[in-house]
Amino acid sequence: MTSTFKRPVLQSDFALNQLTGIAWTLPEHDFVLLFQPIFGDGIAVDIYQNMWLALREGQLENPEYHVFEGDERQRTVVYDDDELTLLVRQGAIEQAISEPHTSPDLLLALVGGFGQYLASLIQFEWHHLGGTEAPVLTAEQARQTGARYASLMTFVDGSAKQDMIFGHYIRDGHKAPLALDMSEAPALEKNFQEPPQKIVIQPRFAAGADGHEAIEQVLEDVGFSPFECKAIYFGNWLRDYSQLVDPKIVRPVGAPKQFPRKFSRKALTLIVDVLADKPFQSLRASDAEYYRVTERLLGVYRASEHIDNPTNHDANVQNPKEIDEWFDTPVLPGDIATQVHPEKSMKRYINAPYEYMLGKLGDAIKHGKTPRGMRYFGEALHVLEDYFAHSNFVELSLRKQGHDVLPWTTQAECKHGFPVVTGLFSGSDIFASIAEPLGKLLFPKEVPIYQHLVPGYRSTAERILAIILDELENPLWGNTLKTLLKLRDQVAANPLFRYVNLAVWVLTLPLKLIAYYCSEVFQSLFQWLGDRVGHEQSRWSGNPNEEKHTDATHSQLAKDHDSHPLHDLATKLARHAVTVVGEGMLRFWNEETDTLPIELAAQFIRHPYDTDWQDELVKEWAAANTHNVTAATSIENLQRLHNEHLSSHFDKLKGMGQTSR
Repeated sequence: MTSTFKRPVLQSDFALNQLTGIAWTLPEHDFVLLFQPIFGDGIAVDIYQNMWLALREGQLENPEYHVFEGDERQRTVVYDDDELTLLVRQGAIEQAISEPHTSPDLLLALVGGFGQYLASLIQFEWHHLGGTEAPVLTAEQARQTGARYASLMTFVDGSAKQDMIFGHYIRDGHKAPLALDMSEAPALEKNFQEPPQKIVIQPRFAAGADGHEAIEQVLEDVGFSPFECKAIYFGNWLRDYSQLVDPKIVRPVGAPKQFPRKFSRKALTLIVDVLADKPFQSLRASDAEYYRVTERLLGVYRASEHIDNPTNHDANVQNPKEIDEWFDTPVLPGDIATQVHPEKSMKRYINAPYEYMLGKLGDAIKHGKTPRGMRYFGEALHVLEDYFAHSNFVELSLRKQGHDVLPWTTQAECKHGFPVVTGLFSGSDIFASIAEPLGKLLFPKEVPIYQHLVPGYRSTAERILAIILDELENPLWGNTLKTLLKLRDQVAANPLFRYVNLAVWVLTLPLKLIAYYCSEVFQSLFQWLGDRVGHEQSRWSGNPNEEKHTDATHSQLAKDHDSHPLHDLATKLARHAVTVVGEGMLRFWNEETDTLPIELAAQFIRHPYDTDWQDELVKEWAAANTHNVTAATSIENLQRLHNEHLSSHFDKLKGMGQTSR
């Protein structure tokens, strides 16, 4: 008598039913949005639409499952591309039955294999139709696609439950159910913190660890605690970032959305609030509400808060107050503020920031060493520090020592001949600095390593992206991001998800999907920013050192960045001034002196020929930095350094645009 050997059989339609359920749940467009980044961005949208329709009509066939013998070194599921068949290792199936806690691994392997099956169908149809953009996947690429697909399915589908039957195994005439056992699912950790990222946005005097904050570290030397230094710097930081709310890029309330050329004041403020999380984490831990950045706290760009030249040389001047009443009234050429004070030998517009600084010091004195008082003090110090970076005080101090550096102005009818002037500021100066770090946040080259998922978690990039997407006229992308984030919150409670090896990929999925589909939108943003940088390179029209009615621009005159040969000297002088005023404020707050810090600060906003405190510092620095002094005597050399600095921004922006695509 002859017996017929029958191979073991695996039956499962879980993966097909899972995908079919998603097709019935999602509209056609959202279905494409979900799966296109997984299977290939070179595949025609029609193919995904056809798959969506085939699932709804029950026309997508389930792959065959063949059981094969093998040892534990072999993969649980191997996809046979030639036969469109999933080969499932017998030992893994029988282990899932005898040791139920291993069943989640088998289920995810089956779903991943189904993902490879789909990838093969999609590639076949695409090449059959003559598509050439999407390359045929290698075996390893196919496995990675399957793993991402399995991760995605645990992300969007929460139907997998404890003791759920996801298949049957037939051997020797016996049929055994494959039941899902998630009783040993890894526990979620509750103390999740986003990995630290050093994202330094440098509007002007290098806001952050390399500029204003570094200068104010001297406050710790005079007796302020690290926490108090941070509270003081908060005010300084706010003034730097108020420059983002520039009338050139702000749209009026109620005006149509014009992203990327225009932003709402609300959106810009919200972005700054997100950016404040990392540098002021300790402050927010002590009082989250007070250290929240609001429109009132941040304010808007005002020339007087940075000692900028407020003159508006535009041919058709628009009153910024028509955009937002917080903006200053424009100062036109010939206005008395643009003239030189004959006795002080300074442009008269410098009086406004001088009074602003003194007023903030008065507020700080009034409120004492409180959060508000320290914030006011930081706002005052911002102006004091900017005086050395944004004016020609450093250049005139060097000329006082006999060095023939460029004064960035011509002689005027005043006491000292060459007056103190500052530069004209452009909104594109800010965007040249902020575009690169924003791009790093939105399109990081390396994804941080996340160990787990916590409901409600939002990365810095996702928070900023949500704000920017809300600036689009079409609400589709913003609503889609919200939907995906909500799904991610729900998946945190799904025990099956905790078995997924690609948790990192799924955690960042909302950002990846939105970035993928908004690449054209952000490409236009980066292109626009790049154009602004290119525009700055053309602003060297006229030489303010020779032409009487030509104002120096901020880009020409400012010593904010270390690429400028006089940057270190400007920083050195600013540190000295902050030390004197900081020590005076601390002693006054501690009731150790009657000398008002206002008197100490006032002595620094002077023409260098009317003060001598800086003479020895300048002399010592110049002797040790003769090459820098020489570099500051040539407008061609400074223009070259300036253009190299802007070109580096431009190149990074172009690269960022390519990354976003």
